Amino acid sequence: MEELRLLVVRAQAGDLSAYGDIVKRLQDMAYGYAYSILGDFHLSEDAAQEAFIQAYRDLPALREPAAFSGWLRRIVFKCCDRMTRGKHIPTAPLSAAVSLAANNPDPVKTAEQRELRESVLAAVRTLPDREREVTTLFYIDGYSQKDIAEFLEIPATTVNNRLHTSRKRLKKGMIAMVKTTLKSSPLPNNFADVVVRRATSQEDLNQAAGLLSYTSQKRPEQFESLPNAKQAGVYVIGKEGVVYGAACFNECQFSIGSTILRAIRPNEIGAEAKGVPHPAFVRSCHGCFKLARQKGIHLSIVHGSQYDHALCGFVPCFYHPCATLPRERLKSVVTRATVRKVRDEAERRNGWVAFLQDPYATKIGGGCPGPITHVIEQGNVPVGYLGWKNSWVNDWADVTVQTREGSLAALKLMAKTTDAENISVVQSHMTMIAQVMLNLGGDYLLRRSCDLVGLDNEMVSIIDLPGLASDLAAEFHARFKSSALRGVKRSFSLEMNGATVGFVASAEGLAIVTKKQKVHRVLPRWIMTRLFMGYYSGNDVLNMGPIPCDRSDGKTPDDPNLDMKEVLMPETEAALFSAVFPKLWPCSWPDPDVWPWVIGKKHPMYQHEEKKTPEMKAEIDALRFPWIGY
Repeated sequence: MEELRLLVVRAQAGDLSAYGDIVKRLQDMAYGYAYSILGDFHLSEDAAQEAFIQAYRDLPALREPAAFSGWLRRIVFKCCDRMTRGKHIPTAPLSAAVSLAANNPDPVKTAEQRELRESVLAAVRTLPDREREVTTLFYIDGYSQKDIAEFLEIPATTVNNRLHTSRKRLKKGMIAMVKTTLKSSPLPNNFADVVVRRATSQEDLNQAAGLLSYTSQKRPEQFESLPNAKQAGVYVIGKEGVVYGAACFNECQFSIGSTILRAIRPNEIGAEAKGVPHPAFVRSCHGCFKLARQKGIHLSIVHGSQYDHALCGFVPCFYHPCATLPRERLKSVVTRATVRKVRDEAERRNGWVAFLQDPYATKIGGGCPGPITHVIEQGNVPVGYLGWKNSWVNDWADVTVQTREGSLAALKLMAKTTDAENISVVQSHMTMIAQVMLNLGGDYLLRRSCDLVGLDNEMVSIIDLPGLASDLAAEFHARFKSSALRGVKRSFSLEMNGATVGFVASAEGLAIVTKKQKVHRVLPRWIMTRLFMGYYSGNDVLNMGPIPCDRSDGKTPDDPNLDMKEVLMPETEAALFSAVFPKLWPCSWPDPDVWPWVIGKKHPMYQHEEKKTPEMKAEIDALRFPWIGY
């Protein structure tokens, strides 16, 4: 411990490398202690990292360097306490998302190993608190009883006694399994290096500007001062004065069905244009997703062009629709509805909420959320809202409207205020306004998003499956209650990269749980994301035949015998699966590079195709659907 005391003294004097050595020395101790409290490896990693960040900030206040170990333990406890009071839903670490199919074990063996692991961890959780602490710390990374005693601030003899008692409580032959199991979820290798924080110095900001090259060129004012950077959501990855990555972290509102959700939509990820993928890009992604998870955000939405071809793990989950109607056709249309400008901010907000809650309205695009500019009324009762503006392609409307009369009123306003020959509205064919345009003789195109990585496209990925399912609990319950299945008892569960969500139907309704059910299916991230978004329905997944379950190394598939699997369910569970996941036709407003493709013209296979070398195109093709890991 004398060596640790000297490291603390150096760190208090400003030696960042010394503090890095402290983290490497005690990270598993902090992680194991957090696990003994939280019982969740993923949250324990967060708690340990948060504790080290807080300890670094408070280091000048530590009077006795030799007491660092016990002081750190108290900080870890406070971090765990905050998480416990925050009622976080247990999640699986995203580091488990990257797996190579070449090493895939037999599915039955995998299930047996998973069940054994869970039984061992359950046995550890049954130990009394004090015994669970020392058992976890002793077996997670081989810390000595003396080190544990220093950390817990108790005599070494007490540690020995508690270990002896816990061994007697655990079943015979389980001790070796406890050691193996606790070591099976280690901290990532870069734990000591990846620290997410706001830029805290101008030096940090200058380094961040070099990584966020597009933003720093287009909006240099965001890097002129720390307050400006804070307002722009600029975060850096790394130690103070040493920036390994950076990102512009931004929250947005999004919806699935009629449920309004929080999502992360970063403006730019550091080093996104410097390779496929550049290490700084990967670190920057890690930081963004970590911040999202800490803030309780379970879904990330990005623009394919922002990430050029380095983006991994996100999939297009949207259709690009366009309804077009000659402006001349609207001259003689008569409607009893009227359109007026919004009167105040409250009406704008009401309009935006109505737009988000419309399950078929176009939700994502370069300009969303757009301002709501008009209220559509029928008999002085609002029947819709309109956001009408000029854009780079055509006049553009964000619109949600419930009636035919209201749709006609909105279209007449558009016709009066544009010189364009045609009125074009980016809306699903399921919306009232698109159906009215078709009835008036308009044209309609609905294009699927392209699965090629790197195109200028809307892309999305689930960050936290149990968290997102919990957010959508009321949505799932409503879908179940409106189906013919209400009152029937049945259940199934889905798994994605180690995280499980169960759907349990009963006479009371539908419950969302994190426990594995008898009918349990493992889905790849790209299928699960599309299923939750409504791009695929439950019926689509059940009927699409064998699907590639593993594309983590870019091969399609790696092993046909293992990877090409059909999703099959017994009839009763399949009915519930289909009721819970209907097709929602999610639609996205396309950016300029995508727009010609939407209206029927040829779309390039690669963005900035002429600038890509054959070698880079080969790298792009190999990416496919992999997840970057976390």
